[in-house]
Amino acid sequence: MKSKHCEPDEYTYTILIRMIGRLGKPSEALDLFQEMLSKGCKPNSMTYNTMIEALVRGRLADKTMILFSKMVENNCRPNEYTYSLVLNVLAAEGQLGKMDEVVKISNKYMNKSIYAYLVRTLSKLGHANEAHRLFCNMWSFHDKGDRDAYLSMLESLCSAGKVTEAIDMLSRTHEKGIVTDTFMYNTVFSALGKSKQIPHILDLYEKMKRDGPEPDMFTYNILISSFGRAGCVEEAVRIFEELESSDCRPDVVSYNSLINCLGKNGDLDEAHMRFKEMEEKGLNPDVVTYSTLIECFGKTDKVEMAYSLFNEMLAEGCSPNIVTYNILLDCLEKCGRSAEAIDLYSKLKEQGLTPDSITYTILERLQSGSQRTSRIRKQSPITGWVVSPLR
Repeated sequence: MKSKHCEPDEYTYTILIRMIGRLGKPSEALDLFQEMLSKGCKPNSMTYNTMIEALVRGRLADKTMILFSKMVENNCRPNEYTYSLVLNVLAAEGQLGKMDEVVKISNKYMNKSIYAYLVRTLSKLGHANEAHRLFCNMWSFHDKGDRDAYLSMLESLCSAGKVTEAIDMLSRTHEKGIVTDTFMYNTVFSALGKSKQIPHILDLYEKMKRDGPEPDMFTYNILISSFGRAGCVEEAVRIFEELESSDCRPDVVSYNSLINCLGKNGDLDEAHMRFKEMEEKGLNPDVVTYSTLIECFGKTDKVEMAYSLFNEMLAEGCSPNIVTYNILLDCLEKCGRSAEAIDLYSKLKEQGLTPDSITYTILERLQSGSQRTSRIRKQSPITGWVVSPLR
């Protein structure tokens, strides 16, 4: 091309830089970029992005930052793809702290859309602190909020266990013209439930009932499960009763959460009564329902009841999963009913289920016996595996 006195233009250089960059030769791509500048060709946003992409492929974070700065200096507007490239190399090199520098360099181009994109991306990548810092910048400089960015930030804070910050965000959405909805509340309720922060749940639920929006089925189910996890049986029952009197109606998940709460907190009779109640209301118990009750009966040494439920489950056409089998195997082993446990293991295999580490732990206990104190290695008569029981 050059021998025929046909000079390459910015499009030619962009194509060549892309090809060389994808071959993993960032230094050669950068030489081409410099040659392009020396020839008086003015790079456009595509050229800059292509060159930055080549540097990112080579994980050259410092050179990426320098080129990004030059791009802005030359009044070439970065787009979302530009920011994604810079973010990726900084994340890969553990230099996300430099995102503040990126924002400062390109401040004249930082609009709500770019802030929202960075917040969403950082949140999805699990970088809650960096996302929150950028979100606070966006919050300070823009009158109207971006709902998608807000949701991403809320979910990121909840996933990172930063529930105080999440509650604060939820209470301030109206300041930026964002209407809080049930999904937002449910996101925060779920995070609070996992960390058993009952006072916060109660306060937030009262606020929701007072100011809106209306709780939905997911709200009630999350609350019942959360109170059950924290051992607050009365609160769980109260929420269930509120659900019954609302426009929603309890579903299988609602009953499963309540039964789990009652059974795990010692009220097995009430749990079993609720099980019968759900059947009377035309709801079909699922594998979670049966597994929960089987476990509760097993832990209170009511083996016959646990086994009866297991057989009922099979008769109703509800297939046990590996969790169900493990629960019943554990129950039988602890009660010394080894022959029944071995028979149950055979059924598990016939059903085509794959034993997991819990299954094999129970089988080791069955093989070793409760009186064995030494460590041995021998072939299991049950599984054929060589196991090494510890007692």
